[in-house]
Amino acid sequence: MSSLISRILGTAPTPEPDGPGVIPSRLGLRLGVDTTTNYAPFTFDRTYDGPAKVLVVCTEERYLETTNGALFSTGHNVTETAVPLLHLTAAGFDFDVATPTGAPAILEDWSVPVDDTAVVDFMTTHRDRFASPLSLESLVADGLDTSPYVAVFLPGGHGAMVGLPDDKSLGTLVRWVAETDRHMIAVCHGPAALLATRIEGGPHPYAGYEICAFPDSIDRRSPSLGYLPGQLPWFQCEELEKDGIRVINNSTKGETHVDRKFYSGDSPRACDDLGRLAAMAMLDELVTANH
Repeated sequence: MSSLISRILGTAPTPEPDGPGVIPSRLGLRLGVDTTTNYAPFTFDRTYDGPAKVLVVCTEERYLETTNGALFSTGHNVTETAVPLLHLTAAGFDFDVATPTGAPAILEDWSVPVDDTAVVDFMTTHRDRFASPLSLESLVADGLDTSPYVAVFLPGGHGAMVGLPDDKSLGTLVRWVAETDRHMIAVCHGPAALLATRIEGGPHPYAGYEICAFPDSIDRRSPSLGYLPGQLPWFQCEELEKDGIRVINNSTKGETHVDRKFYSGDSPRACDDLGRLAAMAMLDELVTANH
């Protein structure tokens, strides 16, 4: 009876077209995935034309197993990936994409804001960067100090909770960003990737920082709406706070926060502001006002 009711209410998870997993229910998609974004093109008063780049770190894992055994077909949210990059590239910053081994980056195809031509066009233009990313393992082995990266971007989507928190090379990268005073950008579930520093041990390099992230309280309610097919095996904010990182928001109203050189946002709604904030801070550091 309960399965019949869930089908009637539209809360039954939807099987993915090709694969063993499920995507959000009809209701979950309606409540959690907008067909457009709040992205607004922005004209910066100066632009960067140097060699420094942004490194976008993505998962190469598609499935997140929930506590009831259901496989959530996830990856990175397309809005949360594209909108900050639209602003960063408009400010003149090029970017590379990396996954742990160089396997294709996984995006949530069902999260595409189909009515937002700027986002769709951007992801189409840069499709090959996500399909053929760099290997994070190789980047770290070659030496980060000679790399061109002035910032690391951790896009959201529940996929950030799969593979990335267990990747030793990512842990090394996160420590390097903090210790060399570079820029860190993260949104929604992207901060979950910061847990990778636990592999090498020691205090977290961002302990004492305050950030915005997707609240655990909403993740806990998501199965009742059919967005998630079951409860998550762990919750990012709870784990981040164990490492001394304080999550300051409890909603997804589009909040952003800047703590030193860490720029964070709570959800897709935050991405327009987040991209502009990060881009302007990087321009202030790397480009003189009269350039």
